[in-house]
Amino acid sequence: MRYDYSTRLRDDVQSAVTTAFRTYGIVNITAVAERIRLRNLDENVALEDVEHLVLAAAQLLGAAIEFEGLTMIDRLPDAHVNGRPGGRPLP
Repeated sequence: MRYDYSTRLRDDVQSAVTTAFRTYGIVNITAVAERIRLRNLDENVALEDVEHLVLAAAQLLGAAIEFEGLTMIDRLPDAHVNGRPGGRPLP
């Protein structure tokens, strides 16, 4: 695990977690972390490290959290799993 994350990445984590909490009332750690990782590919940060940052931010907010796998991300219309587009519309 790295400890020298950029300010941009940390700000993105805080913003995404706050938005997810305000919008849905719960933070899906895996889904939020994958979106952040894809927006910050130039940072070259592992998904597990981003998940750790998202979890810490969600805990600071006192948000409810869930750990649903990436199968949910694959169903989103704008999904890119492993760099490949392939999302399907939600029913």
